This record gives sequence, C-alpha cells and structure tokens, in this order.
Amino acid sequence: MLSGEALPVCADTRGANAGRILIAGKVVPDYRPKLLGNIFYMSHFSKLEGAVLANPFTIHHEKKLNDGRPFMSTCVPQAVYLDLFDIRISHAAEWQEKLKDPEDRNYKLRSIITARGEMKDRITVFRMDGEIARFDEITEVMVKPLPKGHVGGTRRATVSDGIRYSGMSSTDVPENGLMEEEPGMLLYIDPQKDSWPSEHKKPYLCLEAYMDETEFNGLLQRLSVTSAPVKKGLMRVLLELFEYEVDASLAEPWNRKDYGMLMRGKNQDWGTARARVETLQVVYQPNAVPAAPTATIDEDGIYQPATPFEPVSGATVKKIEKHLKNIAAVTAIGLAAIFVVLVSR
Repeated sequence: MLSGEALPVCADTRGANAGRILIAGKVVPDYRPKLLGNIFYMSHFSKLEGAVLANPFTIHHEKKLNDGRPFMSTCVPQAVYLDLFDIRISHAAEWQEKLKDPEDRNYKLRSIITARGEMKDRITVFRMDGEIARFDEITEVMVKPLPKGHVGGTRRATVSDGIRYSGMSSTDVPENGLMEEEPGMLLYIDPQKDSWPSEHKKPYLCLEAYMDETEFNGLLQRLSVTSAPVKKGLMRVLLELFEYEVDASLAEPWNRKDYGMLMRGKNQDWGTARARVETLQVVYQPNAVPAAPTATIDEDGIYQPATPFEPVSGATVKKIEKHLKNIAAVTAIGLAAIFVVLVSR
C-alpha cells in the first residue's frame, strides 16, 4: 500500500456493501464531503481533528486504512477553470528604482489584464484548527508579462506530476512542493487585517499570474485591434492546492472539486498558493454584418451597379435639384447686381 502503486478503487452499488467505498476489494469508510444538490455543505478542511501537518504540503488525517497508513491530503498542482468577466486592460509607466546601466530608461511601460473569475470548484481557506472561509470566485484576477524563462519554476510541474502524490496511492510531497520558484500566486486577503488600502470589505481571493511577455504582448495586440465586444474570457490556471485522497481518486471531471488552501507564516495570518496560467482565451460577441450589396435594374430599365451605399430616393433627388436651382438663381442675381454697380461707376 505504501509502495505508491495504483489501487483499484470503486463505489459498490449492490449487496451488503452498497454505498461503501472499496479499495483493492476491501471496504473502507467514505470520508468524502456530502452533497446537497450540487453544493458542498461541508469540506474536508472544515474540521481537522486529529490531523497532523507532516510537511507544508502533506496532511495526515486521523482515520487510517486497514494497513495502518493514514488517509492523506496532499498539496499538488490542480487545474482550475475560470470564467472571466469584467475584463479590462490597464497600461502604466513605472519608475525603476535600480538601473543596471545609467543610460537605461527611468520609467518602464507595463500592461496588465485584469478580470473577475468564477469557478465551478470550491476553495476552502483553512488552518489546521479548521476552516476560515470558502470561495467559488476569485475577485481579482491579474495577468502580467515576464521575460521567457521565469514562468514554470524549477520543475515546470503539471497536473500529471501531482498524480503520483495524490489519490489512494498518496505519498508525502517533497518539502518544497512541486511548483518551486513559480512566480504566480493565489492570495487570500482579509481587508480588516491587511495594511494596504482596499475597496473590499470582506475577505477575498486575488490571483496574480504571469505569462511569457512575447505571447502576452501578442494577445494584448489582438485585444486592442478587435472592435467586437468581449463576451467573456476563459482561463485554465494551475494552482498548488490540497485535495483529500479519496476525492482525488473517485471524483469525475464534471464533479465539483473540494480544494484547500492552507494559511501559512509564523502567525498563520496569510494564505498563498503558487499559480501559473496554462490557457487564457477571450471570447467575442460578433458584430452584426450587413448583407453584401447586389446590382439591380431600376424602373427605367437602367442597370444600377452594386454599391455599399444606400440608394437615394427620387423625391430626395428632386428636392436637391430644386435647392440647386434656387442657389444658381440667387448667385446669378448677385453677380448681375455687382456687374451693374461696377458699370455705373
């Protein structure tokens, strides 16, 4: 069981073990959070009595398997999908405090894509003594550019890298985690405790993620030249979050996931999870396109070529001709008067 090999896991639906969880043919308790409709009313991270933090990325729960190994929650890369709304682009000039070369520019131009993200999954912010808050929205999403080579960290970890440390073959995650030196970050912010001024009054999640600047600038250029209104954006972001091993084994892709973000620091007063943008997509609402003009034959049998302009009605043409005649008559009278004055001198 501790070797890390995959074990057959299923939910029995018939017989004496109906509704129980089978692992390698053995019945184990089902400690998954229950569902009320499609909404979790309890998270595995709401109450952690008897649980031990083995290292910053591994939790050993009080309940044990038949072989004595404790149930585990491991913090590994998780793919979270966001629907982005209120998408904005901001441009700024930032003062550079330190310059490598005196000839370098004092200011650096920088662009940021900001949005609000809604997710199908649920993130529970917790300490080892219980839940602090629960979210299904990331209030502030910021995507920024970085030079190539920074995004990805030292391991370039993906969801696949986390599989060997999660599920029913869980093992302790390395002390430094799998997304070491990844620059992006998911932050839990409590405005009541944060020293920075905020427009928010309640705790919220903030995602600060990065992309290689070449691709970021290419996407920004496309956003700038497209006149069609933005309908929404889609983002797949990789977040280093805890997940209970039974959930990781049994959850289907369409199920709502129950993730946990551990409060860290000496006073456990700030919550973070490393993050990386994997996909960023913007969806446009197409503008109405007028029908292509076609050639016609008018009432007099005269061919009228196709033109992108609306045809002028006959009544309008007559009005224009009348105004032109009046203008011509007034002009002629004025010129005649001027001629008479000149001759009389």
